[in-house]
Amino acid sequence: MERFETTYISRFCELCGDVFTAGGLQETLQVLTKGCTEALKVKACSIRILDEKGKRLEIRAAYGLSQEYLKKGPIEIEKNPLDQKVLRGEIVSTLDVSKEPLFLYPKEGKREGICSLLSVPLRVKEKPIGVLRIYTSRPHQFKKSEVSIANTLALEGAIAIEKARLQQRMQTLMEIAKTINSTLDLSEVLELIVKSAAKTMGYKAASLRLLDREGETLKIRATYGLSKKYLEKGPVRVSESPLDQECLAGKPVNISNINTEPRVGYREEIKREGISSVLYVPLLVKNKAIGLLRVYSSLPHQFTPDEVDFLSALANQVATAIENARLFEHMKRDYEDLTQNVWKWYDWGSRPPKL
Repeated sequence: MERFETTYISRFCELCGDVFTAGGLQETLQVLTKGCTEALKVKACSIRILDEKGKRLEIRAAYGLSQEYLKKGPIEIEKNPLDQKVLRGEIVSTLDVSKEPLFLYPKEGKREGICSLLSVPLRVKEKPIGVLRIYTSRPHQFKKSEVSIANTLALEGAIAIEKARLQQRMQTLMEIAKTINSTLDLSEVLELIVKSAAKTMGYKAASLRLLDREGETLKIRATYGLSKKYLEKGPVRVSESPLDQECLAGKPVNISNINTEPRVGYREEIKREGISSVLYVPLLVKNKAIGLLRVYSSLPHQFTPDEVDFLSALANQVATAIENARLFEHMKRDYEDLTQNVWKWYDWGSRPPKL
């Protein structure tokens, strides 16, 4: 075994311990970037995470890079072919960033003293969530063992991020339950749920539609992240939407790529909105569908069982909120009827009872 590998194994064991004892997500990512830099004896390391709309890579942790370099801003994915490749699952090694046409910031890289670059995807269950980068100050052809090290550390980073997101989802469910129990304002609850669905799951947008009285049309009740123009595209008639029919039958519908799904309606409007994938979950009250909740991804994505379960839990909270609102309206109506009856039974004179 090479001395490098022996040293790495020892350092990696220490790093695993450091990651395990880290206090939170940010501290964990800082430990990883520092540990990666020291284990590989390179100039620097950084971790960038996809924003909630899947359009930008935002810096979350870095070690060995100046604040001036980090302040160059987030990375727009559509303008960066290199990161597009990485987010598709490729590990990309660049020998000299100043000679690489796909590298967006050659001048800034030169000022920072960056020469070679290794970009490794952060993925959880095949879903891209970010990029880990390793920087050297001299031309360097990364060895297989070094790539393996970086890939392992990227996996640790992805697991830490996913763990934090799961904790955030649990906290979100608790906060929504608290809101449901503390307010009778249904609109407030529905707005909170669609916002939570998009932000907590890290996707572009979310919407909630309820069936009209006839059960023929799905009407918008709450949205987050969708443009006004897209929402004005027209009504959603159940008879004309096979995907909504399937969902309203009580089954989540997972569309990983709208371009390959023939049942998708308003296809051109969806493309213009920048939507690639959609997850539909039914809203059920006493096993009867009353509407559906959707989340939209800007990247092609097969939604995981965990994501389906989380959205289903949100949908159950929607059903609870709607049922609470319905019961309150019934109680209010019964109270008004009772008060009116009492007024009729007794002579209240010119002073009617207050409702």
